Amino acid sequence: MVKGCLFFDIDGTLVDSTKTGEIQEEVLEAIREAQRRGYACLICSGRSLAGLSQYRDIGMDGYVFSDGAGILIEGQDMILDPIPKEQILKLIEQAKEYHAELFMSSLHTSFASQEQYQMMKEWEAILSKDGKEADLGLHSLEELNDDPILESDICFKSPAEEQIWLAVKDPSLEYINTTASYGRNGGTSGELTHIGVTKGTGALLAAEMLGCDRANTYAFGDSMNDASMLKECAYGIAMGNSAEELKKIADYITTDINDRGITNALEYYGII
Repeated sequence: MVKGCLFFDIDGTLVDSTKTGEIQEEVLEAIREAQRRGYACLICSGRSLAGLSQYRDIGMDGYVFSDGAGILIEGQDMILDPIPKEQILKLIEQAKEYHAELFMSSLHTSFASQEQYQMMKEWEAILSKDGKEADLGLHSLEELNDDPILESDICFKSPAEEQIWLAVKDPSLEYINTTASYGRNGGTSGELTHIGVTKGTGALLAAEMLGCDRANTYAFGDSMNDASMLKECAYGIAMGNSAEELKKIADYITTDINDRGITNALEYYGII
């Protein structure tokens, strides 16, 4: 039985991805101390499992990935809740009609339309360093196969096009608008999962799998796709560098990611 579960977003929370893909040693030591004191520490990210490859050897107790559509905890069966294939095909057709870009993630691979493909190839190059090549399993959308899709990003060139699409969006899809966190040069962006699947539901299911009561769950995030886990967990912590909308729903606002944000929050709650 663990004392509590701590769920950490990656980009903007554990990692300042504008500067590096690495977690600061001070943050890693704070996490290790929490673990020594009986807390389970898990990553809870919108990234696919392939996108978490560089964080699989840092000693975390589990991973909630693809916005809650996948859960991996050592010694337990992996949980996957993909978007039904028929909805994926319908989404691709709608994206063409409404001039939207898609980035779809399965367990080990991802499929992107043209602009997203180029952007993710650049991101893959940023993550590759010190002779170690990052591999996001990236393919063009035309190469889409039968791999179950767990999560999809969608980007529109204007808010008007997003609103038109929302009017016809399939109700079996969960949608989070992430424009406030990821500026799109006048456009809008969002993330899609199977209905009822969010980072928040994934975090609570992972906590249950670890025998942890909801009353002892803590979520750390910075962007609007973290809102569900800040709401669902007993304690929602927003980084000082968070989107203003996220700060409004947080139980506690810690300092900036580069100003001991994680460590200060863990100390505030008496976890370390």
